[in-house]
Amino acid sequence: MVELGLILVVSLAIVVSVVIIRRAPERRGKPVENTVLSDVRLNSEFQEELRSLAWQGHTEQAIKLLRKHSKLETHEATLVVQELMVGRVFPQAETSTQTESGGQSSAVIDDHLLRRLNALVEQDPFTRTAAIQLLRDHTGMSVKEAKRFIDAL
Repeated sequence: MVELGLILVVSLAIVVSVVIIRRAPERRGKPVENTVLSDVRLNSEFQEELRSLAWQGHTEQAIKLLRKHSKLETHEATLVVQELMVGRVFPQAETSTQTESGGQSSAVIDDHLLRRLNALVEQDPFTRTAAIQLLRDHTGMSVKEAKRFIDAL
């Protein structure tokens, strides 16, 4: 009786393993639906840096670096790094004034931007979301960096 139970358990384990193995290739490497990567523009040096990190086994670090220098969500950055690993080359950033960190605009904060930030903080002193977003749009800062900057105003 024990032998029959053992045979049944082993058979069930084999069937489950076969189902999992057959299903895995269908799901592996498929991008998240509704994600368009055609808008991504990266300098070739930055692409090579990300590709190198990923090939060395530091994919999480490559994703974090890409997110830090772009406005991509985590799943989008993951897809970009995966695409870089399989050899995709993304278009170059359009202008020469953009930084090597992925095409973001200059991190210079001029007087005009500072006045606009101060006005937005005065309008919304508690959440300051508009000021944070404006700063991120103009400098490419992460949310954490932008919040820290706005808090210091």
